[in-house]
Amino acid sequence: MALKQYFTAFVFGLIGIFAFAPFSIKPLILVSYAYLIRTILFENIHTLKKLISWAIGHWGFGMSWLIVSVYYYGETSILISLIIFILLTLFLTLCFGLPLIALKYRLFSGKAKSKHLKIFSISSLLVLFELSRYYLLNGVPWLIPGTVFLDTPLHAIYSLVGVTGGSFIVYLIATSIAILWEHRYKIFFGSLVLFIPIIEKNESTEFDLNVSIIQPSSDPFQKYNLGYKSYIENNILDLIKDTSAESQMIVLPEAELPYSLNSNDFSQFINKINKKDKEIIMGVWNIYDKTLFNSLINVNTNEIYNKRHLVPFGEYIPFTSSLRGLIDFFDMPMSNVSHGSSNQNNIRINSIDGVSFSPLICFDVAFGNTVRKSNISSNFMINVSNDTWFGKSMGPYQHLAITRIRAIENNKWIIRATNDGISAIITNNGTIVDKLDKNISGVINSGINFTYKRSLYNIFGHYIPFILALIMVLTSFIIDLCSKRKKY
Repeated sequence: MALKQYFTAFVFGLIGIFAFAPFSIKPLILVSYAYLIRTILFENIHTLKKLISWAIGHWGFGMSWLIVSVYYYGETSILISLIIFILLTLFLTLCFGLPLIALKYRLFSGKAKSKHLKIFSISSLLVLFELSRYYLLNGVPWLIPGTVFLDTPLHAIYSLVGVTGGSFIVYLIATSIAILWEHRYKIFFGSLVLFIPIIEKNESTEFDLNVSIIQPSSDPFQKYNLGYKSYIENNILDLIKDTSAESQMIVLPEAELPYSLNSNDFSQFINKINKKDKEIIMGVWNIYDKTLFNSLINVNTNEIYNKRHLVPFGEYIPFTSSLRGLIDFFDMPMSNVSHGSSNQNNIRINSIDGVSFSPLICFDVAFGNTVRKSNISSNFMINVSNDTWFGKSMGPYQHLAITRIRAIENNKWIIRATNDGISAIITNNGTIVDKLDKNISGVINSGINFTYKRSLYNIFGHYIPFILALIMVLTSFIIDLCSKRKKY
């Protein structure tokens, strides 16, 4: 009987994954979270075990790309990959579930409490937990429930209160279903109107900046082989020949070249490009003062940005001083990349006075507050990435969805260049103007428009949902304390 209950919890966790890209069966997020919240609040037997079962289905399988990343690209054993994967899942489980379990016994043991107060309190607590995920263990910003409102009537909410505001709505509906159980079908089917798909088309034919994106689709397993360097260079040079004559900017993906910015090879390659009339933006390894950075450079202005948020167990090792040297994996060459400063300038466009862009490398774009701060004075964003990290998983599709949300949140167009997809031009309302899918070598010849008006989210960030959530949680505690004093 108990095993059946654990399996049920696992299945409900698993179906929540299908609310995210590339599946996008969005209402399933309500089903998954409503089950979890009701289980924690109203069941007293095996609650923690059911929570862990749900988490394995949801976060475990939903972030399974981590195993791909660590196993294939970290060149470690499958055992270590699984251990890392399990520890991360348990960490998220405890951070998410234990506060709810504590809240259950501390605040809501009595039957007289207002159901509506419970709904707002639980939703608020979940929002506070979600915000903490951006900071714990360098951040775990994946499978955020609020992302499900992309391509729905509510997608404009991102420009007001960000993806966290979207999550607040998901938690409110899911908690309402869990607590107002007798009305669960009315609430669920009534909420479906929020998930009606909408397709917005970009009608722009003239652009402020004409852009070409290079997607090489080179093999990451051969990248550092001596004989493969010439192939990578020639492939890029051939693709550059396909760029439009009208393009003012050529953008290459993250660290595509097998050598560093400081090398003679890099200088020679730039000379081979021979496009001095165009802005060249590219990701590149950068060794500065004996420190390795994952960087982006505007070759024309020589301005450099260093990646701020590194991929755990791919580019750096958490708790390095304790782990490095214990196992061969923790001494892998690319696991000692350094974090870029949190206070870096935007990069100027040489050909257009007064215009600059916010540079973002791969994982950077997943952190809404980081992106917001870098877009206070920028005119657009460039995100370079190498999503071969994720293999044939959901990672690249979720990464693209997150990037589109960042465009809406900050009212900025985004140029996204990846090694093997999905590269895209994204408008300030999240619409994809043009793209190259996975495993395709090619060029996007398109353009972007500049924006100058800041969104409400860009001004206030997470503060609006954070303050609302904090007020609701504190109000619940105050009401609870007052009600208990009256008993005495």
